[in-house]
Amino acid sequence: MQETRDTHISNNKSLVELCSYGDKFYCTDNIKLAEESKIQNSDKLYNSQHRGVIIVLQGSMNLTVNNTQLKLKANDYLAIMPHTSIELLPSRCKMLSLKVSSYIMHDLYEQFGLDVGIREGFFTFNHYHLTPRQASILAHDYEQIKQEILTDYKSMKEYMIQARLGVYISHQFTILSKLEPVPHSDNSETYRLFNDFLTQLDQHYKQERSVQFYANALNVQPKTLSAATVKYTGRTASRVIDEYVVMRIKIVLYNNRHNIKEVSDMFNFASQSFFGRYFKRIVGCSPRKYISTASKKLSK
Repeated sequence: MQETRDTHISNNKSLVELCSYGDKFYCTDNIKLAEESKIQNSDKLYNSQHRGVIIVLQGSMNLTVNNTQLKLKANDYLAIMPHTSIELLPSRCKMLSLKVSSYIMHDLYEQFGLDVGIREGFFTFNHYHLTPRQASILAHDYEQIKQEILTDYKSMKEYMIQARLGVYISHQFTILSKLEPVPHSDNSETYRLFNDFLTQLDQHYKQERSVQFYANALNVQPKTLSAATVKYTGRTASRVIDEYVVMRIKIVLYNNRHNIKEVSDMFNFASQSFFGRYFKRIVGCSPRKYISTASKKLSK
C-alpha cells in the first residue's frame, strides 16, 4: 500500500490553479474569472497531507467534507485537515484556497508556540463565519503568499514563502480565537465511535498500530470499527492508523533533529529495518530518501 497522492480542488475545470511550489504550497482561486463564477460538480477529492483553507468572498459554495454537506456563504472560512475527502457541488461564488503540507504548518505552529490542541485535528474540518473585514485581511495575506510563490528567484524561496505564511497564521489565530466554530454535529453512535477511536489513536500511535488493540480499547469488533472509519473517511481502520502514524513520522523527519534509528525507537518499531519497510510500503520511498527531499534544512 503506497500513500495516495492528493487530488486538489484546482482539478475542477471551473477553477484555476494559479501557482504551486512543489507539493508543499498551493494557491487556487477564481477571483479574476467572470463576475458570477460557476463551480461545477467534482469527483470526490482526497487530501492526505495538507492543511487547507477555503474562504468564500462572494456568493455561496456547496461541498461535502467526509460525507458532511456544507454550505459556505460570503466571508465563511473552512479549515480542512489532512486525511479528508472533499466533493465540490454546483455553486456560484468567488473563492480562494490555500494548502500547505502538514509537516511545514506543524513546524511553524511549534515555532510560534501555538497550543497543541489548536494545531491538531486530522480527519476533521472547522467552519467559521468571518466579518467582511476579517475575510479581507486573510485574502490579502493569501495574495502575498501567492505572489511569493510566483516570483522567479530560487534562493531562499521556501523561507520567504514561510515568512509570508507566518503573517497569515498570526492573523488567522488572532481572528479565530475570538470566534466559535459553526457546529456540524452528528449524534449517532457510529460518529461517537469514530471520534473515540481518533482520541485513542492520538494517545497511543507511537506504541500501537493494530486494529485489534483499538477495537479492544473501545469494546467493539474490528469490523465495526472499520465500518465507522469507512463511513467518515472512506478508509479502513488499518489504513487510518497507518496514515496517521506516517503523518506523525513525517513531522519528525521534516525537522531532521533525529537520526533514522532514533525515529524508529521513538515510534516503537522492532528494528530500524522494519521501520524502513513500513514507511516505504505506505509512502513509496525510504525514510532516508524522504529526508533528502523534504528536510527542513533544505529550506534554508
